[in-house]
Amino acid sequence: MIRKVRNKIRKAFRDGDFSEIFKKSASGFFISVLGRNFGFVQQLVITNYYGAAAFGVFRVCFSILSLVGIAGRFGVDMAISRFVAQYRKQNRYDLVNEIFQMGLRLVFPIAVILTIGVFFLSPALSEHVYHKPYTGYIQIFAIGILFFVLSGVIEEGIRGLKKIKEYTWINNVSTQAFSTIILLVALFFTTNPYMVNISYVAGLIFTFILGIYYWYKFVPHQKIEEPQLKRKDLLAVSLPMLSAKYLTTLYTWLGTLILAAYVTDDHVGIFNGAARMSAFATMPLIAVNNISGPRFAEAFGENDEKSLRKTVRLSTRLIFWTAMPIMAAFYLFPKTILGIYGDEFNTSDAILTFAVINAGQVVNFMTGPVTQLLNMTGRQLVTQRYAIITTITSIGLSFLLIPSMGMLGAAIATAVARTVLNLGCALHIYFTMKIVTIYNPFADLWLLISKLRRKHA
Repeated sequence: MIRKVRNKIRKAFRDGDFSEIFKKSASGFFISVLGRNFGFVQQLVITNYYGAAAFGVFRVCFSILSLVGIAGRFGVDMAISRFVAQYRKQNRYDLVNEIFQMGLRLVFPIAVILTIGVFFLSPALSEHVYHKPYTGYIQIFAIGILFFVLSGVIEEGIRGLKKIKEYTWINNVSTQAFSTIILLVALFFTTNPYMVNISYVAGLIFTFILGIYYWYKFVPHQKIEEPQLKRKDLLAVSLPMLSAKYLTTLYTWLGTLILAAYVTDDHVGIFNGAARMSAFATMPLIAVNNISGPRFAEAFGENDEKSLRKTVRLSTRLIFWTAMPIMAAFYLFPKTILGIYGDEFNTSDAILTFAVINAGQVVNFMTGPVTQLLNMTGRQLVTQRYAIITTITSIGLSFLLIPSMGMLGAAIATAVARTVLNLGCALHIYFTMKIVTIYNPFADLWLLISKLRRKHA
């Protein structure tokens, strides 16, 4: 039986589509693991040397950076990933250069305005929204908005080139790694909590420089003789993607933003520690999405429905079998896993919060790369609609549950919102595209058992 399973695996790897998805996803996964490890080291340094409260302040500031930064990208980052993948497939690097330059020119002034705006609005946020001394912390992160926006556009362009190792490195590793190194070195000289934010902004600047290096390394310079693209064409794709991405990011960070207004900073830190640990299980999903997204765009551009369906099928299986073992460990050993952050993270409330957040992630894995599929096949408006529903759900539940339940209420709101988005998109894909993204592992196991029985009969 073992030999037959081995032969089946070898046969799968002889399939060019499966081989590309698996190998590039695997490389992306291991690089993501490295990035997560740097991120965990960073979190451990903060929680163990500065406490859960310091980590809570850091995550509040990071949530502001993420929300403002995603808005500053204007959806151009995701649109560029789609266009670059199509033009690269056609070997039209002149158009690749054109869309890239157009995107940067569009987002740069927006990023500058947002950076200045957040910097000068930070006292009002601190005094009138959170009633806590957050001003200096927010201002430090405001400087990072410019580099966050520009790096996002460059990263997605590299992703469209299918340079998955490099994309995963700058998307998941470089900022965390550089920030962690600075933070560790700084401990020999100071334990000033401002250093936590300063180190992260320095990491963003480093990632921006590295992204520029990668882009000019992989994209041959071809002069654009006759521009073929118009800004309105880019905006027609980017704006719906912006709405969907921003709303998705908003519901992700709503728990932190609203929680900070009702509970102490240490509880904000505990909730975010549980959420960050849960996100560890999403690394296989992210790794598969990094390669499946460009493949969806290629198949859509060539009107190759067979390749599109095959990529969906292979991706959903790979996501399930790589992500679920991590999730199983989270449910079996929650106290041990959360305990690495310190005793503050080992309470019954923290463990229950962790379990609820993980429940939402399970649905995420089971439904497959639904938003990627919609965005890369010209259906970004569908993602936008479901993102609106998800955000409304998250806002309503957050204000309903957080005042009375604290971080557990934030966890419930996050898990339910994530389920609404992923399950809604999966059902829409099934009824409109006739593609099943929800993976049923029992069907595959039963099919394998049936084949083995027939061979032995």
